[in-house]
Amino acid sequence: MSTSNTHTSEEIVLQLLRRVHFLDSLKIAELKKLAGLTYLYSARKGEIIFHQGDPPDRFYILGKGSVEVICEVGSGSEVVATLGRSGDFFGEMALIDDSPRSATIKAATAVKLLVLTRAAFDDLIQEHPGIQFEITRALTHNLRHTDSGFVATILEKNRQLAETLAKLREAQEELLRRERLSLVGKLASGIIHDLKKPLTCISGYAQLLGGDSYDTPKRHQYSDKITHEVKRLVDMINEILQFARGEQQINRQQVDLREWVNDAAELMQCDFENSHIEFHKEIRFDTRLSIDPEKFKSVFYNIAANALAAMPRGGKFTFVCDRSDEGVRMDFIDNGVGMAPDVQKRVFDEFFSQRKDGTGLGMAIVKRIIEAHHGNIEVQSKLNQGTTFTILLPLEG
Repeated sequence: MSTSNTHTSEEIVLQLLRRVHFLDSLKIAELKKLAGLTYLYSARKGEIIFHQGDPPDRFYILGKGSVEVICEVGSGSEVVATLGRSGDFFGEMALIDDSPRSATIKAATAVKLLVLTRAAFDDLIQEHPGIQFEITRALTHNLRHTDSGFVATILEKNRQLAETLAKLREAQEELLRRERLSLVGKLASGIIHDLKKPLTCISGYAQLLGGDSYDTPKRHQYSDKITHEVKRLVDMINEILQFARGEQQINRQQVDLREWVNDAAELMQCDFENSHIEFHKEIRFDTRLSIDPEKFKSVFYNIAANALAAMPRGGKFTFVCDRSDEGVRMDFIDNGVGMAPDVQKRVFDEFFSQRKDGTGLGMAIVKRIIEAHHGNIEVQSKLNQGTTFTILLPLEG
């Protein structure tokens, strides 16, 4: 890099120095002395200010324009940060150690830089030792603050990783237990294989963050990588759990019970009429409930579908809502063919169905939705007399 020894006016330089936060405590005389040892350098767009690995011989304060911080990664390079505010600085480690530059700085636009050489700084601190103390203290504070932030970030990522691994173990145990989900069992090894990549990335970047040869932009890059991979891993685990365990995402809303029943029944009205089934509603306890209205429509449809199948020659389907000790009681009553005791025991099992067109998942889904609302569902039935499904829900979810 060629240097220009054109000195700036003292006032312009002083204004720029005052924008550097760790110089705030310096007296005006010390600032003027520091200003007299600086020079202004102009760089063209695309010009390299210094390369990664160069000796640390200067400290730079950005006056105008913007620069890119570039790190060499393998056989390529990538921009890890951009500095574009007047008063931003870089190369400050040259003031306190002799380590090679940890990144390349490139002018993203035409820039003006205020430059202080190592020799000038050494001359300054010989006359004003307090400057070294203030700058070193400020830099130490910044480094400690930065390192504390990275440590906190890593601890949080480790906590998330521990939770994720616990969920993974839970998912694996659930997959093994559910023999009927044989397809999931066959895919388990492939899923676990896919999880290894983000785990490997997290481990690698965590080790890099433990090193002391990386500057703040690079550390931020590694921290962002870990955050991205942890989120990716958590999302993958949640997908496995939701598929394997049938977990329900509940979006609660305050719902007027009478309006909800009317809306749900309206969509089933055509089926009721075509099957010659009378539908009756008895709202003995009209209230507002905190439920997921769409999920509860699925509950209504599945129970109603069972009632339709149980009354092939027509009949009566009744919905009753009343107060209970637990909160709210909902009864779905049909006068169809009923169920035998052994069928009642299996009605909420996955893949169990007496209907030729049934998947065997409808009532299992109903049970999961009710339990996700902290409620309970029961069935009572007698052959040739009918069936009653009873849902008990707390008033407060």
